[in-house]
Amino acid sequence: MEKASSFLLSFVLQLLYFLVACIATNISTDQSALLAFKARVTLNSSHPLSQNWSSQASVCDWFGVTCGSRHHRVTALNVSDMDIHGSIPPQLGNLSCLVSVDVSRNYLHGDLPQDLSRLRGLKVMNLGYNNFSGEIPTWLGFFSDLQMLNLDNNKFTGIPPASISNLSKLETLSVIRNRLQGSIPKEIGNLQSLKELTLLENNLTGSIPFSIFNISKVQLTHNQLSGSLPVDICRRCLQKIKSISIISNQLSGHIPAGLSNCTELYELRLSYNKFNGTIPPEIVNLERLEFLSLGGNNLQGKIPAKIGNLRNLQQLQLENNQIVGSIPRTISNLSLLWILNFNTNNLTGVIPREIGNLHKLESLYLQFNNFGGVIPSSISNLSNLKGLYLHVNKLCGPIPNSLGDLRQLEYLNLANNNLTGNSQPKYFCLIIQASLASSMEVLDY
Repeated sequence: MEKASSFLLSFVLQLLYFLVACIATNISTDQSALLAFKARVTLNSSHPLSQNWSSQASVCDWFGVTCGSRHHRVTALNVSDMDIHGSIPPQLGNLSCLVSVDVSRNYLHGDLPQDLSRLRGLKVMNLGYNNFSGEIPTWLGFFSDLQMLNLDNNKFTGIPPASISNLSKLETLSVIRNRLQGSIPKEIGNLQSLKELTLLENNLTGSIPFSIFNISKVQLTHNQLSGSLPVDICRRCLQKIKSISIISNQLSGHIPAGLSNCTELYELRLSYNKFNGTIPPEIVNLERLEFLSLGGNNLQGKIPAKIGNLRNLQQLQLENNQIVGSIPRTISNLSLLWILNFNTNNLTGVIPREIGNLHKLESLYLQFNNFGGVIPSSISNLSNLKGLYLHVNKLCGPIPNSLGDLRQLEYLNLANNNLTGNSQPKYFCLIIQASLASSMEVLDY
């Protein structure tokens, strides 16, 4: 009860701060702030801001500026993708009624001035695709109304500040391709409104806090995160996670069977880590799964026999593991599949003719395995196929003439097999353009 009262008091004080600050200043303050921004950046004479941002016109008529209908104060600034070079002046913190700011896709640089901490009414802050540097400021935690924070493609350093956990209304936090280091603050998992956490391509280390799996979409690809995934990753309140992407890290241990309890999951990407053990058969219970990527690990055992239960799959990628056995014939149920990648494993048996039922398939990667038998003629039913890779196997028999019916085919590699036909080259790699697919010719290199 005391905690709830404290939170309510803090919320009321923040609201009063915003209202008082907004009323205490006027449109002239806004004009001065924006002119200070214009003076700080480099613009050519034909630039929209050079011509349009003038004291001769009302601020509310300036390009990229939106004013509120009630108080006629600047509430939004959007100058994204406008080839602006320079830095942000402290005066921008005087836009006391500002709700949304978007300066993304420019060439702005330097630290974020402390004065921006006065923008307590911000709901949207997009600084992505610039050259901002320094640590992510702790004062971002003052923005109690903030719903979206985008810092993508900058040069921010340090550890994500734990003060971000104060942003109780934050729905999207994205810090892609920066220079963040250290561990992910466990406090981020306390953000009850957070739906998307994207920290791709940084230098984050340590284990992943269990609490962040309470977020609907978790994207942590290309970091140095280690440890294992919790066995009870999808227990009770965490069952609504929809997307997990943690490619190219240092995670180890087994892929937890408990993932099968994440019934809302549509994306599971754990490729290029150090997972071992088998693919948990329970994974076939994730009926909403559209993307399954487990390649580049140390997985063993067989492909789950009931893989065909995943009828919504669009991508199935298990490459570069040590998977054995044959391809389950239930694969034919994956009618929405457009990428099937089993390359570089220890798969045996024949290529099932049921693969010909995957009519949306665009890329089929089965190279570097131990498949035997003939190339099934049913592959010619894959009218959308652009890439067919069957090289380095033990395939025998003739090359089906029907492969010439694949009018979309651009890449075909059948090298290092035991195939026969009019031409019997020891090694060949045929790359054809779609316009030549109907008159396919085997080239002897």
